[in-house]
Amino acid sequence: MNDAAAEFVGFTSCLLPGLSAARMTCAGPVWVSCCRIAGGVCLEDANIAGDVIFRESSFETPSRQFSIDLCGARIASDLDLGQLVANQAIHLHNASISGDISLTGANLDCPGGWAISGSQVDAGGSIFFTNNFRCNGAVNLEGAKVDGKVLLNGAQIVRPDDIALVLDHAMIRLGAQADRARFEGTVRLHHAHIGCQISFSGAQIIRCADKKALSADHLIVEGSVAIDKGFRSEGLVHLHGAKIECNLLLNEARILTDKGAALTLDGASIGGMLRADSCDFQGYLDLEGATVTGPVNLRAAKLSTNSSLALDVRRADLRGGIFATGGFSAQGLVALADAKVAVGVDFSDARITNPRKKALNSAGLTLIGNFVCSRVEVDGLVDLAAAVIDGDVNFADAVLTGVPLEEASRGTEVDPFRGGDWRGASLRATASKVSGDVNLRGARFTQSLVLDSASVQRAVYLDSSRLEGEESGALAARSLRTAMLSLKLKTQPTGAVLLASATIGTLVDGANSWPEKGPISLDGLRYDLIDTDLTIKDRLRILRHATSTYTPHPYEQLASQLSASGQDEDARKVRLAAIRRSYEESRPLIRAWGKVQDAVVGYGYAPFRALFISLLLFAGSVSWFTFTPLACDKPGMEGMPLCPIKDNEHPTWDAWLYSADLLIPIVNLGHENSWDPTGASKAITSILIVGGWILTTTVVAAAGRSLRGRP
Repeated sequence: MNDAAAEFVGFTSCLLPGLSAARMTCAGPVWVSCCRIAGGVCLEDANIAGDVIFRESSFETPSRQFSIDLCGARIASDLDLGQLVANQAIHLHNASISGDISLTGANLDCPGGWAISGSQVDAGGSIFFTNNFRCNGAVNLEGAKVDGKVLLNGAQIVRPDDIALVLDHAMIRLGAQADRARFEGTVRLHHAHIGCQISFSGAQIIRCADKKALSADHLIVEGSVAIDKGFRSEGLVHLHGAKIECNLLLNEARILTDKGAALTLDGASIGGMLRADSCDFQGYLDLEGATVTGPVNLRAAKLSTNSSLALDVRRADLRGGIFATGGFSAQGLVALADAKVAVGVDFSDARITNPRKKALNSAGLTLIGNFVCSRVEVDGLVDLAAAVIDGDVNFADAVLTGVPLEEASRGTEVDPFRGGDWRGASLRATASKVSGDVNLRGARFTQSLVLDSASVQRAVYLDSSRLEGEESGALAARSLRTAMLSLKLKTQPTGAVLLASATIGTLVDGANSWPEKGPISLDGLRYDLIDTDLTIKDRLRILRHATSTYTPHPYEQLASQLSASGQDEDARKVRLAAIRRSYEESRPLIRAWGKVQDAVVGYGYAPFRALFISLLLFAGSVSWFTFTPLACDKPGMEGMPLCPIKDNEHPTWDAWLYSADLLIPIVNLGHENSWDPTGASKAITSILIVGGWILTTTVVAAAGRSLRGRP
């Protein structure tokens, strides 16, 4: 019937060797229903004003032919291929069908090849692959234009280790559904444009080509994408650069890959939420550079991978936050480095395992909201270096195993973030900025807690925490700036506590705040107030432990704070201890001079001791010179305790004035140089003169020190 013209063509319940009607024009429908056809049907470039029906027909077409060839055909109504049975391909290339294309219940058997070749097909209605549609071969709708829907619910398309369904560059106005479908082979939607939504809920994609199950880079969906409710794939779901205007739903999905990514959304844009609750990914979730307007929900999700990554959110823009709680687990690195996140980050009750490497990397993160990791268990480093968090950081009751320091020699990669070393740490927040609190209450750090150069606008709480780092230290908070640091730990730190050059508003500590043996660095530490239950004796012991060689600043800082809070007596004890240490570590002569000052006036902090010694010397001198049995033997001077130096030029003898003139070197009462002591009196005189100079010198030195306000 090539080039024929007809009003109606009908073959019903016929046995046909084949039908050739290329370029036929028909003003009505063409029916080839319930027929058995030994060859093929050719309607190439036909122009048909009505329906084309092949319902319940069966084909036994020879190889290298099409069972139905509608290439370039124009059909003004529906194309019905329902219940069709065919052993060769159906060719729909560049065909135009104004109505629906129905393959409901069809059974196509073209193993290893194309079962439907429909590139650039134009359908004014929908395309139905439903009601147990079975296809042993691939379906190709590349570049198709469908004004309705493409429905694959319950369909089965089999082309193992190759491509099963192609919708590349297709435009489907009202959406696509493949719920509960089964694909043995890859499903491709590269650069496809889907209106409304696309759904693979409960679908299976297995035995895929190149380990890609669903390959849809730069897919555009004007609604939501549902790959959930038991969806299972044995290969990558690839959505690189996709644009999804509403939600991406992955709840309860299982995506299994041998290595590398399970789901790639790098560079993608999602206008709603990304919901992957209770999903199971064997491979990492890639969101690098993605933009998600709504929340990213990963509650109870399980990410396991044989690569180094589990969740990659680097440089992503997550405007609704990320929530990985309720038993979320990741075997591999969770990377949020340089991401921008609003609303919050929540890994409460999660478990992240990446031994001997970084496990939760949030270096350079910008967050408007809270960073919550309460009760999290992390085997590996938690990195918050240079993060900017406009909210709180919460690791309450967390267990952070960290990375041992010796890992530096085992080929572990060099830290890519600003070249800093990160081994030997459990949590690193170097140079981070937090506008709220850092809550580390009850947390356990098996390696160092690093807060060097961090800025915390409110408080850092370490109440009931355990700092167990040894080789690299327990707490490194050099140049930390915070309104309050609470160090009431559950147990004493096992390693160093380094607070050099830190600036703290209120320092809260207790009996377990400082290590018994590990180093303590307080040089340059500044604080306004101490809230403590430690005694001054305890504090001085800590300061001595903190300064292997005498450093004045820690002592003066403590004394100044005590003075400012009205504890003047304790401040004096601290300053006295500082002076004693300064002399203890000096040269022998200076050390001896210091001991004299300490004994005489307590370095100026015991002035009444000097007065008592002076009075004691004075009373002893007066008693000696009053009651001494020795007398002057010069004529006319009998009975005098001392002989005058000049007989006619001496004041009247007075033991009181003579003793005072000897004891006070800066005052001349005219008696010292008028009398000539001998024997024991000369020794007593020497003792008074030396004692007077020592007392005067130490008192003057102490007075000067007190006026300067420092040791």
